[in-house]
Amino acid sequence: MPQNQLKIFPVTVLPFRNGRAGEGGRRLCPESGPGRRSRPWLSVVTICLNCRDELESTMASVLRWPSSEVEYIIIDGGSSDGSVELLQQYDSQLEYWVSEPDQGISDAFNKGISLCRGDVVGLLNAGDWYAPDALAAVRKDFAAHRESGVVCGRMQFWQGGEKAYCTDSEPALLRRDMSVAHPACFVRTTVYHALGGFDADFRLAMDYELLLRFFVHGVGFVKNSTVLTNMRHDGISEEQWRMALEETHKARKRYLPGSLYASRTYLSWLVVRRYLRFALQKLGMNGLIRFYREHLAAVTKVRPQ
Repeated sequence: MPQNQLKIFPVTVLPFRNGRAGEGGRRLCPESGPGRRSRPWLSVVTICLNCRDELESTMASVLRWPSSEVEYIIIDGGSSDGSVELLQQYDSQLEYWVSEPDQGISDAFNKGISLCRGDVVGLLNAGDWYAPDALAAVRKDFAAHRESGVVCGRMQFWQGGEKAYCTDSEPALLRRDMSVAHPACFVRTTVYHALGGFDADFRLAMDYELLLRFFVHGVGFVKNSTVLTNMRHDGISEEQWRMALEETHKARKRYLPGSLYASRTYLSWLVVRRYLRFALQKLGMNGLIRFYREHLAAVTKVRPQ
């Protein structure tokens, strides 16, 4: 998709869309609208659809921070599970929320980004949650690296209510694969305005296409070595991994033409590597898989202590 079609146009509220089930937040209150409040340092956007129980815990991890520093925007895709009623309960604590049909994940995130007034944007899926000290860590990094556009950190994965493993972000390896934990990424708003938002042509690897685009256009990435975000170990890209790999290949062909990493040979290697992992799991050789992930993989996955 041409970059001009990915452009983010800042808005105060979203234009009406048919099927809208609700809209609210401080931004709609004349006595406390954005023109009457100082600009926040961070904007956090959560997108959701029919995941009320997960949404409330995600909201709690953001609403712990003062609204003068962090504005919280929630884009709901038209839930029918009580999510709208939950958002109405938190109306006075949210900067802005809307519940209406959208055109998918990329469209929902782009709508949220267009609403952000903060200097920095964090994107948090329903079900994920920030570490308590994430705000301080990210703010410190941006202050120390004023020319950089992205701060990315470590992500803690959970399975069955227990810590499974941590994975670091390795932005230097983005040419090879998705080596950055996107939910643990924070991006300056000016980067989105300059280079655009998510490409709707990508259904699973839209975050990789976005970050690779930023990377090849010279946006500076800062790696933070602490856990910034927690995530439950599931998701559509795990269920449809082959399509996700095809989309990462599509992104590399777009931004790295002629590179080995944009070749079908490299894609074939990624597919074979995934099948090899499945085979080892079937044989019960999980110890070998853990050893590779912890010591040999480009982006290591470390078990919690």
